[in-house]
Amino acid sequence: MKPQAKILVLLLVLMLPYAGFAVYRGFTHPEHPFPNWFLYVGPCYFFGSIALVVVLRKKIIGNVSPQAIEKQERSGADIDGDRRRLKVLWMGTGLYSLIFLNGLRLGLANAGELPPVTIILAEVLNGAILTTIVLTLRKVYKRVQQADRLVSDR
Repeated sequence: MKPQAKILVLLLVLMLPYAGFAVYRGFTHPEHPFPNWFLYVGPCYFFGSIALVVVLRKKIIGNVSPQAIEKQERSGADIDGDRRRLKVLWMGTGLYSLIFLNGLRLGLANAGELPPVTIILAEVLNGAILTTIVLTLRKVYKRVQQADRLVSDR
């Protein structure tokens, strides 16, 4: 199994208990709001999970230097996969931008009903997700440009 796939599996395993609890609570008690502690434990659990992945990353990937990974020859299928990934990332960026703006609108519309800490944490989390998508988009775009330059130089 590739190291990236191992990290993805680890992230999913860490997020499933929290998501399962949220879904269970939402379906079994739809008339009752979530308890107050839920809003504080959730972000702590997610950030703790991310910190755990960062700490375990070295053990999962191993002692392979980043330069050795970049020096590997890329095949045409990898470049085509990156081009498809670019299209999907652009669509995801557009969709998530709309979700982000809608969340901001709802947060401002319900500012009197919701605690300000909740609105701020939600928007910071949304901004972090959007930033991650944009940074990944930029990285893939640079890889495609570099591959195009290598092909044109030959």
